[in-house]
Amino acid sequence: MKGKIFTGLVFVILLVISVIVHIPASFALRHLPLNTGADFTGVSGTVWNGSAKQFTWQGQPLGTLNWTLNVLPLFTGKADVSVRLAGSGVSARGNVGYGFNGVFAKQLLLSAPASFIQSYIPYPLPVGVSGQFDVTVRDYLMNEPFCDTLDGNIAWSQGNVSSPLGNVDPGLVVADVTCDEGSLVLNGDSKSDALQSEFTLSLDPSQRYNINGWFIPGDALPDSMKNQLSWLGKPDNEGRYRLSFGS
Repeated sequence: MKGKIFTGLVFVILLVISVIVHIPASFALRHLPLNTGADFTGVSGTVWNGSAKQFTWQGQPLGTLNWTLNVLPLFTGKADVSVRLAGSGVSARGNVGYGFNGVFAKQLLLSAPASFIQSYIPYPLPVGVSGQFDVTVRDYLMNEPFCDTLDGNIAWSQGNVSSPLGNVDPGLVVADVTCDEGSLVLNGDSKSDALQSEFTLSLDPSQRYNINGWFIPGDALPDSMKNQLSWLGKPDNEGRYRLSFGS
């Protein structure tokens, strides 16, 4: 009797898995909540292994998306998906998913032009940025609206900052990205012929931000900017001008 029950249970499990494997991806995506901000067109394949010719996030077309649902995490109550995104200037690959603790990401790599990143960062300063951002997310657990756990870093290369006072090449800018009681925190530095800097930027769940740090002007800093440094007061004994502002 027990053998028949076990055989029947195995049959049911295999049947359920077979159904899940063969569910068309287009059918499943049509039942996503409307407020996710994600849109998929040109969908093919299955929930298990599929693709979308165009993936759009909050109205921004990002490119072709491919995904594979990983089997083993399902037995621990997690939906873990390997994703690969390839678009015009924007690319990503890594693992994202959902478990008992919410949305998570592991070993996620994202590359995007600075103009794309800037479009998602509200700030009142009349400046523009160029260059390339490479973001590495080693471990992330979401907690609305930002994070509960976050371990990653950001590298900004070939950058340039343009403003009414002139243009600045900041050199390679590297920052560690962490989460502090729900706030997004960046700790970084940069060094170039125009300036050397260290900074801490925090963005809290209420969209308030704070920036603290210092910079040392270099020979390549435009004279139009050097002439305005008196507004910041006198530098310290090491030639550093302190910065502290927020919203």
